[in-house]
Amino acid sequence: MKFQRPKGTEDLYNQQVVLYSNIINRLIAVAKKFNYQEIITPVIESAELFLRSIGSTTNIVEKEIYQFLDKGNRMLALRPEGTAGVIRAVVENKLYTNQKQTQKYFYYGTMYRYENPQKGRNREFHQFGVEVLATKSPLLDVEVILLANTMLEELTIKDADLHLNYFGSEVTKKKFNDALLTVLMKEKNKLCADCQKRIEKNPLRVLDCQTCQKLDLNLPLIEQFYSTEEKQYFQELSIALTKLEINFKVDPYLVRGLDYYNGVIFEFMSDSSVLGKSQNTLIGGGRYDNLSQDLGVPYQYPAIGFAFGIERLMLLLEKQPEFNLIQPLDLFVASIYQAGLAEILVLVSNLRKTKYFVDGIFDLFNDKQKSNLIKNLKNCNNLLILEKQGQASLYQLTKEQKVTVSYQSEAELLQKVVKLLG
Repeated sequence: MKFQRPKGTEDLYNQQVVLYSNIINRLIAVAKKFNYQEIITPVIESAELFLRSIGSTTNIVEKEIYQFLDKGNRMLALRPEGTAGVIRAVVENKLYTNQKQTQKYFYYGTMYRYENPQKGRNREFHQFGVEVLATKSPLLDVEVILLANTMLEELTIKDADLHLNYFGSEVTKKKFNDALLTVLMKEKNKLCADCQKRIEKNPLRVLDCQTCQKLDLNLPLIEQFYSTEEKQYFQELSIALTKLEINFKVDPYLVRGLDYYNGVIFEFMSDSSVLGKSQNTLIGGGRYDNLSQDLGVPYQYPAIGFAFGIERLMLLLEKQPEFNLIQPLDLFVASIYQAGLAEILVLVSNLRKTKYFVDGIFDLFNDKQKSNLIKNLKNCNNLLILEKQGQASLYQLTKEQKVTVSYQSEAELLQKVVKLLG
């Protein structure tokens, strides 16, 4: 029987892994500069966690979540996003005890959604995300957006536009919802079949529908319902972004796809033709001040975060040389005589204890194979061929030079090789 990977999944290997690792490593480096700590949560969680946090009327829960009964008759789910699991971990482990200390976490890993696979969107996909807990401030919101922008700069992505919206409080969000529902009920027959079912449960879902976005519905704007304090909050946020020279566009119909958002929400969108218009969101995030309390914190514990889709970053960066660099080998060792194979093992083992990246092969080479190895060996600075007892040749591939090495013992060979490698 021939086994194949499931639809909507990918094998990453060779250059793809190099690209993936280089992206992740750069994101980690930036996160640590901003004093974020890594958090690791399970891939499987209680399905109820996502039903409560993400929302029962979202596309993720209605159509895309992978859930199943385990052998203990527990309903579990593969995580479709990272935030709910992080908040569950904070609640379960009582990491919220110090209300005055801002907590900053980053995570990365696989997520799962039963979607129609297409470029930049798989059923198993990878995300890198951050979450900041315990503090609510327009300046903190700006710092989180600044972190996202700094990460894009570190990835040399310059064509991403920042789109913002501001929901305000739950009271404001409800007023907007009610006004939206009134208009949508009058226009119900124009809506797609899914949105006709959703509008009474969650009118905001219509704003997230790509089909209904094209309709001219004369919808209300959420800013009509802002309180004085909310206007000041969003104004302070906007001024701080401008001061940091982060350009942005206010998009009154940006809602994101998750019910837990309130306050500021944002997306960085790319104009690159590599992604196309339907998959052009690189980063999505926002504030979710009520989720921690909904999941068990005994008081309001505000939070904000965002996440990258790594597959889309890989599509954008796969032709950028600096993201496809592999750590070159300092030395590769081969032998054309039998006893030299054992010497290879000792030599490479000792060199690895120092600063060198080395490898060797434990099959014999003849003269013809040696010539092909010298010609075709890639991403390696030096090649050492053990030719006979006490004699080897070091080919300095970057300099196109050859050095003969004579030695009386394995220790002397090690000493001379180290000196030549520098």
